[in-house]
Amino acid sequence: MAERIQQVLLIQLRRLGDVVLTTALLDDLRRALPDASIDMLVGEHAAPLVAGHPLIRTRIVLEDHGTFGTARLVRAAHYDAVLDIQGSMRTAMITRASGAPLRVGWKIRAATLAYTHALARAGAAEYVVRRRRRLLELAGIATGDTLPRIELTDRERTQGETDLRTAGAPAIGHRVAFALVTSSPARDWPIEKFGALGNALLERGVTPIVLAAGTADAIVSRLRTLCPRALIIPALDADRDREMRRFLGVLAACDVLLSGDTGPAHMADALGVPRVTVYGPTTPDNYAPGLATTIALRTPGPAVRIRDENRLHRAGHDFFSGVTVNMVMEEIVQLLDDAPARAPIRSAHAH
Repeated sequence: MAERIQQVLLIQLRRLGDVVLTTALLDDLRRALPDASIDMLVGEHAAPLVAGHPLIRTRIVLEDHGTFGTARLVRAAHYDAVLDIQGSMRTAMITRASGAPLRVGWKIRAATLAYTHALARAGAAEYVVRRRRRLLELAGIATGDTLPRIELTDRERTQGETDLRTAGAPAIGHRVAFALVTSSPARDWPIEKFGALGNALLERGVTPIVLAAGTADAIVSRLRTLCPRALIIPALDADRDREMRRFLGVLAACDVLLSGDTGPAHMADALGVPRVTVYGPTTPDNYAPGLATTIALRTPGPAVRIRDENRLHRAGHDFFSGVTVNMVMEEIVQLLDDAPARAPIRSAHAH
């Protein structure tokens, strides 16, 4: 099958973390299909994450054309293969409309009929990139073990350094980025623990950087009260695409990311930034690659079903009782000790 593929479309529309995770498949496609053209269909919110990726010929943004317009565009492209990583009724319709001889996706109710090859999504817990690679293998495409990848230009990295310096970050010394919230309050490490950790880092000469874009003002204000010397990085640009790229530049200029189970953790992996991720009701088996630079901390116990986590949270269940500030601090310090010195990037404001 794979030897006949000259044009391939990869589909992942939504959820920032999921789009980042799917970029790992681009490297598999390029290795297996060195002469093929690779396009990617994404939603507008996630589109900036794959801007400038060297393995993508064309980035198609769904909202630029609408669902039916996108389906017509995809059909006119005459793809040899369409890989529907998203797995929704909308993406299944677009995949079926493509007319591609090879259409691969998940076995999900009626959507299964859109595909020539389909795979059951359920199974034993495993890193989600590994699970998605099984779709490629179903199509006869060999896979590897590379991590997701986000491409930043030198200018974007310099802008990230400039944004940090403007906020007051010292030019030397370690920086630890904080992403305070996730998609669910049940998955948020308590803000009091972030505050205590920020103060402990400052005592060691490490600067805590709060990535505040998209975080409620009340939560940011609470962190500021708990840790007054933490540097707050707000949304940096009114334009959503530019804001995302500047966010990535700031994250790339940090040495470690601390967060819950959320998209920025995968962005850190894709930028080569070590991370400590504190898991609450979810399990790291699905969303942590298990590397020495991707530390997963969790209170022992079974994972909680998504439909139950918010109910338990509202009832006062503490998913993070087994993850202390000292535990997190030890892991961060180890990562900082093991990290190579960051290459100096001259701030655009430096003279």
